[in-house]
Amino acid sequence: MKKREKYILVACFLMMLLNMFWILKYHVPDKGFLTAFISLKNFIWSSVTSIGRIFITVEGLRDIINITSPKNITYNFSIGDPNYTIELNVSANFVVDSWWYDLIDLKHGVTINTGVFFTPNTTINAVRWSNKLLVYANNSLGVIANENVSFFVFIPNSAPLIEYIAPEIFVCEGSYLSYFFNVTDVDESAPSASINPTGPQSPFYVVYSKNINLTTNRYEIFSGNLGKAHAGGTNAGYKIYEENVSVDDGQYADSRQTNITVIEINNAPSIIDIGVQTIWTQGVNSTFYYQVNVSDVEDGNQDSGNLVFNLTIRNSTGAIVNLFNISQNGVMNFTANLTDIGVYNISVCITDRGIANPHQNISLCGQDGSNITSCNNFSLTVTTQNRPPEITSNYPVNLTLIVNEGQSLYFNITMYDPDGTAPDTYWYLDSSLDKFLSGVIGGGNFDEFLQFFDYDSAGYHNLTAEITDGLLNASLTWNITVINVELPPEIPPGGGGGGAVTPLCIEKWGCGYWGFCQDAETALKTGTLSGENYRMVKETCKINGWKNENCGFQIRECLDVHYCNTTLKKPLEVQGCYYTKKANCYDGIKNCHDGACEVLVDCGGPCMPCPTCSDGIQNQGEEGIDCGGPCPPCPSEKPLGRSLFRYFLILIIILLVLFIVIKLLKRPKLKDIEK
Repeated sequence: MKKREKYILVACFLMMLLNMFWILKYHVPDKGFLTAFISLKNFIWSSVTSIGRIFITVEGLRDIINITSPKNITYNFSIGDPNYTIELNVSANFVVDSWWYDLIDLKHGVTINTGVFFTPNTTINAVRWSNKLLVYANNSLGVIANENVSFFVFIPNSAPLIEYIAPEIFVCEGSYLSYFFNVTDVDESAPSASINPTGPQSPFYVVYSKNINLTTNRYEIFSGNLGKAHAGGTNAGYKIYEENVSVDDGQYADSRQTNITVIEINNAPSIIDIGVQTIWTQGVNSTFYYQVNVSDVEDGNQDSGNLVFNLTIRNSTGAIVNLFNISQNGVMNFTANLTDIGVYNISVCITDRGIANPHQNISLCGQDGSNITSCNNFSLTVTTQNRPPEITSNYPVNLTLIVNEGQSLYFNITMYDPDGTAPDTYWYLDSSLDKFLSGVIGGGNFDEFLQFFDYDSAGYHNLTAEITDGLLNASLTWNITVINVELPPEIPPGGGGGGAVTPLCIEKWGCGYWGFCQDAETALKTGTLSGENYRMVKETCKINGWKNENCGFQIRECLDVHYCNTTLKKPLEVQGCYYTKKANCYDGIKNCHDGACEVLVDCGGPCMPCPTCSDGIQNQGEEGIDCGGPCPPCPSEKPLGRSLFRYFLILIIILLVLFIVIKLLKRPKLKDIEK
């Protein structure tokens, strides 16, 4: 063999060793075992024709793991199974030094187990829904092979469960209800919720609030501001609403009954501000005549005869004086003279009669239902020479201002009245009264105003501060230019103004029942259904595969209980439905009729209650009363061993006591022994 041929063979041998080293050191398990192939071809020696071609091939062995269980199939388990145990059977075509696995919950993207060592023909505890199992093995040289399999664990649907709703809920007239409850569903769904009755028959609604964890969601029973009518009317004391709260996942439902009581309260009399007054000691303006304008929800107005008026007058020294009186319908009539000159602080108080039948829990509303007194203060100046009040300083000093939408401006004034009167202050935004401050309350020398410019206020505005002593006035006006800016995300337009920064109004919608299902074609022809809504309804029918004669629609009314006057989050008030001429509780269709909507097909709402896991009846495939099947597992029977042993001991003790008693009774008496 020539040197050149030897060199080629040596080079090939070295390359083979290098390739084997690379295979052993850098083998990547999830790519499979690598194969090295080296060939020298078509190497023709021009001078040595006997050698021809030299082929040298080196192949590494492929290490393979075979997972025979679990397979890429669905494994079925029952509700309440403590573990989802599946056999883990594996093998390999090489001598394995050690086995380990990782288990991944694909639905939630969570690794359940990692690096768990095992021996073949064992079991694993899988998780519900999609699983991915990765099996690893290595040999004595440290080479790692792996294989994986995905499989599904199926558990039948479980019923959602309402954790707790109080059997009695109290809410006060003049406030709103906000009651939260939790619903658990091991299927990790967000069940639909409904309350029966609801608007417009009842002021209460229910809505999904938020997710607490994978299996628990929070819901809210809520209302808008509750008025006298919601509490049953004047002197009714209260009104009870028998409400049924239901949740369902489309297959199973749960419900709770609760009584919501709206407690009537006594509303305080409301008095329209009287304002500062000035009269002269003589002439036309020497008479002060004024009837107090008052309204009371329960007892009417100043002319009803149900209210009691009282008057307190103090002079400049604070002493109570009997300058004039007030009648039982709130009239003050006084003519001044020279002896009455001065400034008087006057308090008019009105007392109502209370409510006739206060609820036993009215203390929850911060009162006992008895009469309430409201007062209004004003000042009266009697003078021989009335001089006008003055605005002595103001902020901002500049009366021409520029501001962006979404910003606020602060204003204040300092005032003075040479006659000693405490002037009243009126703030007008674009000629509309936005704030009033009585001089008696505010001290008569300083007032302030804060204005927020919302995202609909771009343009020119003016703000006027006006002071008065009852006869003479003084005023100051700022001219304001509001620059339009882009509306920030998640902020509705509107919602500002009124003497302070008003928070943006957040819509809160409650919707009543869906009405009965109407034929869409007929409604379109009669104009009951608009063309836009008709197209939406037809698309819904198409998606659900409903025939044209069964394509219907239904409507409902939704109310924003916060009255934001915006519709950014307004729910749909029209939807498609399966139309049938005579909807009832036996038609096999989940629909609305007789003033309410079914919770599930032909049950709940206007029909018989749906089977639940809390109705005390063994139904809907339950193994026991409200347990097993779609409900929580039935409690396992307690072992009788300890109980039997306990009863056995008690029996032994009883027998022993009887034995002793009998022996004592048979014992000879002392007299018999003496004989």
